[in-house]
Amino acid sequence: MGYDNMSEARQFHHIQYPRYGAMLRDDSRGVVVCYPCHTKIHTKYGERKFWEMLEVDPHIYAEQIYKHYRENIHEKTKSKRNNTRSSNTKKND
Repeated sequence: MGYDNMSEARQFHHIQYPRYGAMLRDDSRGVVVCYPCHTKIHTKYGERKFWEMLEVDPHIYAEQIYKHYRENIHEKTKSKRNNTRSSNTKKND
């Protein structure tokens, strides 16, 4: 949204359209939005109209966020968990 103030509250919004079942929430299909916009999505415009007004495809943004998560955060966390498990296994042998 172009906010320079990083103290503005951010929230994760699960993209609901097109629907793939009843209220399916998949973290790979979500975007980060400021609180005022998140409120507008749910109470004023609805999701499809909100993104159309901004001329933004949220699916592209969601894909970028999830790719970053998988490459930079998930793999590091997974690696730490595996190292902890292997060290616990050695102690129990």
